[in-house]
Amino acid sequence: MDRTTLSAVAVVVVVVAGCTVPASDGPTRSTTEPTPSVTPTPSVTPTPTEPPASGSRTLPAGWSETGVENASVALAAHYRAVLTGPSTTVTYRSRAVESELDRPVNTTLDMQIDPGSKRMYASIVGESDHREAYFADGTLSQWSVRNETVVSRSEARFVQVGRSIDRWVLKSHLLLYELRLNRTVERNGTTALVYDVTGVYNNTHSATWGAGESGTGQIVVTEAGRILGLETTVTYTRGTVRYDYAQTRLGTTDVDTPAWARTA
Repeated sequence: MDRTTLSAVAVVVVVVAGCTVPASDGPTRSTTEPTPSVTPTPSVTPTPTEPPASGSRTLPAGWSETGVENASVALAAHYRAVLTGPSTTVTYRSRAVESELDRPVNTTLDMQIDPGSKRMYASIVGESDHREAYFADGTLSQWSVRNETVVSRSEARFVQVGRSIDRWVLKSHLLLYELRLNRTVERNGTTALVYDVTGVYNNTHSATWGAGESGTGQIVVTEAGRILGLETTVTYTRGTVRYDYAQTRLGTTDVDTPAWARTA
């Protein structure tokens, strides 16, 4: 993968990350794990390690009954499941419930991804930018909604793009919460585990919101590692933020070509 392609994918990630990564206003905490980056996908995928079992439950790789043991392993399991299929619709919302800031700091992501056709569409709205991204036939294109123009177009690989758009969102949240396994449920014909958020780590810090003080909510993840949902509320020293992430319409999501990509 050439440098131009990597830069193009990275720009999409940065727009999403504008409200979620250490350089801006998202939650982070100190960790010895390496910082994730957009890199070419190896041609040979290693065989995943068998996840541990807990009673009659199979815990996802990287997870334990007390939460995320290894965020990098958990993310790898998530994207392995997502890119295997079926198609899915992804939504993410970050919304201030209470704020001491003099400006709105909200983030939205709407994405459709279909491993069968190797197509992806994403609409990403950050604090100061609104981008759309579309991938099909080996080409990643980005559209500036504000300027109504294509800002980049480059060759890319579906696996690389599929792992990049919401990666920083999920990474920051996997590192944020203290969790406790509550129960199992059936979702989309498969077994999923429900984790309760019991708090946030003491060293959690947001560049915008300050130190993390408390957290509540739930995370739902399948035994294969696919994160199906996240509904949490985190209180920081400078405000309270509601986070919502969901994967829906599994197997019934179609990725349509946006009008700007048909005419560009």
